[in-house]
Amino acid sequence: MGDRRSRGKRSRVKARKPIFKKWWFWGFIIIIIGVAYGSTGKDDNDNKETEINSTTEAQTNIPQTESEAEDSLSFNVMKVPNDVTGNWRVATMAENVEAQNIALDYYKKYFGNDDEIHAIVNFNYKTTTKISVMGDLLDVSVYEYVDKEEHDANLLFSGMLLKEYHVNKETGAIEEIQ
Repeated sequence: MGDRRSRGKRSRVKARKPIFKKWWFWGFIIIIIGVAYGSTGKDDNDNKETEINSTTEAQTNIPQTESEAEDSLSFNVMKVPNDVTGNWRVATMAENVEAQNIALDYYKKYFGNDDEIHAIVNFNYKTTTKISVMGDLLDVSVYEYVDKEEHDANLLFSGMLLKEYHVNKETGAIEEIQ
């Protein structure tokens, strides 16, 4: 009889599962992978801050005047997401340059045709400038920047209108409208 009882106890003892077959082990692995992936990924604001900081640290010949800054500007012009016309373009900068002062040079360098409408987002001034062609003039409208508007045509130029200018394409003369 003593054997039966000891056999019964032995049959009730569970065999230990290997650790990789336990649910909590895989839960822990998933959490570790999520934390590792989350720490390497960056959001848009981190990218912009890093880009702006690295640009300012890397520059040794910082322009002293606005005209020198205008000459040194170059843009990466991209199509605007959700644009149904296919004519909208966006460029970004973080400089102490007012867009109406560079509008004519920008137009000559980056416009593919006169049907295009370009947005220049200036993170330094927190403005979005719309440049479009009206005959012999460039219509330059400066709007208050709306967060992440450069990523969606439905948000672009949705901020409050701050100023409007007309720039003569022949002479470069700037006339304030509003």
